[in-house]
Amino acid sequence: MNHSVRKLTDGAMMIAIVGVFLLIDRQLGGALSSMLMFLLPLPMVFYSAKYGMKDSWVVLIAMVLLSFIVSTPASIFYVASESLVGMLYGSGTKAHMPMRRLVLLTMLAGIFINIIDLVVIGAMLGYGLAENVKDLMTMVDQFFATANVAVPATVDMTSFVTNIIFIGTALTGVLQGLVTHLLSRLLLKRLRFPVEMPKPLGSYYPPKWSGYLGLAGFMLYYYTLVRPLSSALLQNFSQAFGMCGYLYLVVYGCIAVVLQVSLFHPKAKVLAGILTFFLIFSFPMFLLILGFLYITTDFHKRMLEGAGINAEKDE
Repeated sequence: MNHSVRKLTDGAMMIAIVGVFLLIDRQLGGALSSMLMFLLPLPMVFYSAKYGMKDSWVVLIAMVLLSFIVSTPASIFYVASESLVGMLYGSGTKAHMPMRRLVLLTMLAGIFINIIDLVVIGAMLGYGLAENVKDLMTMVDQFFATANVAVPATVDMTSFVTNIIFIGTALTGVLQGLVTHLLSRLLLKRLRFPVEMPKPLGSYYPPKWSGYLGLAGFMLYYYTLVRPLSSALLQNFSQAFGMCGYLYLVVYGCIAVVLQVSLFHPKAKVLAGILTFFLIFSFPMFLLILGFLYITTDFHKRMLEGAGINAEKDE
C-alpha cells in the first residue's frame, strides 16, 4: 500500500476508534471517560510513534472536532488533553527519547490535566474546587463528631482540606501517567515497535539532597500544622510542600521494602505487596524513616550487595 494512503487509513482508523469510544461514553452519561480516561492517549500513541509529531497534528485536530459533534463538554477537554499526551509520548518514542524522560513528561502532563480539570473545567460545570472542599469538610466534620475528637483551634481545616485535594489530584495525575506509560509500552511492543528495555528499579539512586529536602518538608509540615503562619499563602505552600516531602519519603520506603523482600525471596513478590500495603496504613513513620535512609545512606547499595547484585548506578 502506498505510504500516503496507509497514513490516511491509519489516521481514519484512530479517529474512528475515538469516535466509537465517545459515542458509548455519551450513552453511559460520561462514565466511560471518567473511569477509563487513561485509554484515550493510546490511538495517538500508535499514530505518532509510527508517523511522528508533524503528521499527527491533523489527526489530533480531527479527534477534537469529532468530540465537539458526538460528546459532552467535559469529554471534549479529556479528548484534547489526553490525545495530546499520547502524541507527545508516541513522538518521543519515535525520536528515541530516554524512557525516564518520557515517563516524567507523561506524569507531569497527567498532573497538569487533573489540576486544570479540577480548577477550570470543574468550575465551569459546577463541580469545582470550592464544591470539593465543601463536601470534604462536611465529611471531616462528621468523622470528628463521630469519633468525639476536637480539632485544635490553631489548625486551619479549610486550608488543610484544600491541600489534601490538590495533593490527591496531583497523585491521581501521576498514577494516570504511569498507567498510560505501561499501556503504551505494552501496545508498542505488541505492534513490534522498537521500545527501550526498562532498567531495574534497584539501579536508580535518587539524589541524596532530595532525601534531606523531603525530611525538611515533613518537619515544616508539622511545625506549620501546630503553629500556623500569619500569611495564608505561605501557610498553604508550606503545608503542600510538607505533604509532598512526606509522600516522597514514604514512596521510597515502600520501594525499599519491595526490593528487600524481592531480592532475598524472589517468589514472595505478593508478600512484598501485602507487607507494603500493611505498613502504609499501620506504620507510615517507619516507611518515612526507611525511605530517608534509603536515599541518604549506603543502605540501598548494601542491600544490593547483600543479594550479590552490582547494579549500575543510574542517576
